[in-house]
Amino acid sequence: MKRHVLLGTLALSLILPTLPAWAGIGTEIYDTRGKLITVVRGKERRLYVRLADIPKVTRDAVLAIEDARFYEHNGVDLQGIARAIWTDIRRGGKVAGGSTITQQLVKNKYLSSEKTFQRKIDEARLALEMERKYSKDQILEMYLNEVYWGHGAYGIEAAAQTYFGHSARTLNLQESALLAALLKAPEHYSPYRDKKDGMARQRVVLDRMAEVGFITEVQAEKAKKAQLKMPGTPGNGYKASYFTSYLVGELIERYGADVVLRGDLKIQTTLDLATQEAAEKLVTQLVAKHGKRFRFDQAALVAINPHTGGILAMVGGADFRKSEYNRAVLAHRQPGSTFKPFVFLTAFAQGIPDTLIMNDTPVTYPGVNGKPWTPGNYHDAKEGTMTLRRALELSNNVITVKLLDRVGPQAAIETARKLGIKSPMQPTLSLGLGSYEVTPLELASAYGVFAANGVRNEPIAYWNVRDASGRYLETHRPAPQRVFEEEPVKLLNDVLRGVVTRGTGTTANAGRPIAGKTGTTNDSRDAWFVGYTPQMVVALWVGNDDNSKMARNATGGVVAAPTWGQFVKAALKNVPVTNFAPPTGLARDAAVATGSNATGSNAARALPNAVPTAAPMDAIDEPSPASTGSETRR
Repeated sequence: MKRHVLLGTLALSLILPTLPAWAGIGTEIYDTRGKLITVVRGKERRLYVRLADIPKVTRDAVLAIEDARFYEHNGVDLQGIARAIWTDIRRGGKVAGGSTITQQLVKNKYLSSEKTFQRKIDEARLALEMERKYSKDQILEMYLNEVYWGHGAYGIEAAAQTYFGHSARTLNLQESALLAALLKAPEHYSPYRDKKDGMARQRVVLDRMAEVGFITEVQAEKAKKAQLKMPGTPGNGYKASYFTSYLVGELIERYGADVVLRGDLKIQTTLDLATQEAAEKLVTQLVAKHGKRFRFDQAALVAINPHTGGILAMVGGADFRKSEYNRAVLAHRQPGSTFKPFVFLTAFAQGIPDTLIMNDTPVTYPGVNGKPWTPGNYHDAKEGTMTLRRALELSNNVITVKLLDRVGPQAAIETARKLGIKSPMQPTLSLGLGSYEVTPLELASAYGVFAANGVRNEPIAYWNVRDASGRYLETHRPAPQRVFEEEPVKLLNDVLRGVVTRGTGTTANAGRPIAGKTGTTNDSRDAWFVGYTPQMVVALWVGNDDNSKMARNATGGVVAAPTWGQFVKAALKNVPVTNFAPPTGLARDAAVATGSNATGSNAARALPNAVPTAAPMDAIDEPSPASTGSETRR
């Protein structure tokens, strides 16, 4: 939905310094089959607060980070624009903003969010006119009561209640700095979503307040160290809460909060609601039934269609009402042995066969910090000589490091990048044991390339967006890219099937051909199972937010793989069983080759969220019913 300049200067003369009524009923979000998930609206807790009742420290925090020269310019700050351009030039990209608070206000109220030269001209013209009509204090008051602060909250009073559970009239310095920090990207910097980034942005605001003289450096440092209490209640109450929250954040970044939360959009997502509900139920049960025994309190799951990139299910934690932090997307955790397949794929792509014989006699390597490093197996087990195939089935650490040393850490990183891992990594030998952090979404997407025999699809959350008139604003289609030749990937798939049938992942039984890998990090701080069928890839993580140790026996095979298997069995209950395409010249494993003879290349047709073949939103007009549907190694 786009809003245009109303009637220019003539219309502006009719504006009152109060918030206008909005006619939109909210954004309707549907699953991939056309079943309504939820309707998203702003909370509209419209308690208008006079500027005199808003603490000066709150006003100063907003001015410092958004428009420090607000009381000096006439609506358009040429000095600020020049500073923003110079900052962009120095940093080599678009990073700084030159819009004044007045410009932001007229853009939010009267203009579209499209980034065009004409819109910037309209924005400047209306800002100048607004400054002639209203005083600075009136404009600032309107801005503070109009602007979006995240979690559906418009205006400073709604923001204070949402984050701190009290009125805007009693905001203190550290609270004010956090609210000002949110203005740049409320859905991104929300401490309910990602506290680390939110607090880092708060410190930027405090530094800026000191820089422009609103507070002293001593006050800034004291506020940074003060404990910030957040007894607010941000929960949105939507179905598929973690996925919906993730989707809304993406849409707001693209279309703006007003369009999404106070408009009439229709979104067809990639989510399959029945699959999502199964995921939520099993993750909740996992934490409730086994959390105390194995000393963990969180889990996250993400499922993807590897042939389209469509996100089928997303669960970011045990209870959205208690924590909106979406671990499926935001939690960077060590992947442990789930990273090993990237090393083995690198070897297979270099022509090294799975039959290569290696031994796990310990070898000492120079450490990154100069201290010698001697990798060992889980529980210091000595397993002797074996093939690469068996080494991956048993998750042998020593052989994995030796193989990584042979193929080269940088080559393994290049493999991971091709597969879609974007998190920072360094070319060290510990890389092979999963020492560098990734997110569950990254791992699921990367393993999706295995399921699709070397073809990658970027993860997507929605197929299309329509406005109130039914016009398509955006339509997504898969954009597959071949990133690996088929044969080395097929060989890896066959080896990873052995992980499930006779290796560390035997507890991930879903009654159909499965390939995957367990992962358990040092001191059992993270437990994983990441696996796939030809139709679906799923990453399941278990652990604690504070990175504390779980029980010693809380391994990927014990706490993650069983629930993974239950989920896949439920999600694909009515989907035909398909086999993996075997590598050339390798006989199929009779213990795994059950079901039909379909291969992964045909799997997309059986998926619950296959790309719509008709007009993608046709089903939304008349929604159709949803379908029914002990590890000892790292």
